[in-house]
Amino acid sequence: MTRTPSTRPIRPWRRSLRRALGAERNELARPEDRARSRAGLLATVATGLALVLGATAAWTDFDTAEHRVAAASSRLHHVDALLLSATTATADRTATAAARYQATATWAYPAGQRRTGTVDLSHQARAGSTVGVWADDTGRLTTAPPSTADLVSDAVSTGLLAVALLFVLTAGGVGLRLRSLDRRTDTAWQRAWEELEPAWTGRAARRPGTDGPRRS
Repeated sequence: MTRTPSTRPIRPWRRSLRRALGAERNELARPEDRARSRAGLLATVATGLALVLGATAAWTDFDTAEHRVAAASSRLHHVDALLLSATTATADRTATAAARYQATATWAYPAGQRRTGTVDLSHQARAGSTVGVWADDTGRLTTAPPSTADLVSDAVSTGLLAVALLFVLTAGGVGLRLRSLDRRTDTAWQRAWEELEPAWTGRAARRPGTDGPRRS
């Protein structure tokens, strides 16, 4: 029993891959066609590599920042502060930024050392209220350590920036290569047409100095 050859069409990406790898048996395929397929394969590989490098950059940035924050957090302490005055809105509020408030407060850190200063708050509060603040080993107020969500957001931004940069470099390099191949293809077509056009139009069979068949 003989097997009939499959008539299932080859998908374009498979044909392009075979052409790029030199496995396509097509006498009509020109060197420029193979070079164009290789450029497409290179762009695909570079895109995958960009995604891997972007993910690596994001993870490295997150891991480094997490260790740095953990080391800094060991010297930070969350303490209770007693407000000595009601909060007042800060003057640097903008239309897009959330309102910020300040108040005079007192807190004790290290133990037994009472300190007084101005604390920044994101909400209004009355005098006599207790709020949480962050202080360093000396008792000076400081900002809260970044949250995990902040670290993730920064890491994702770093990864996306790396991916975008690699995409731009890849697109620029492949674009230059394709334009060079297009110019080479146009030149080859023009050269081939100059050789074929006289025979195709019949101009080569005409004798110089005559415009048509000679009348008797």
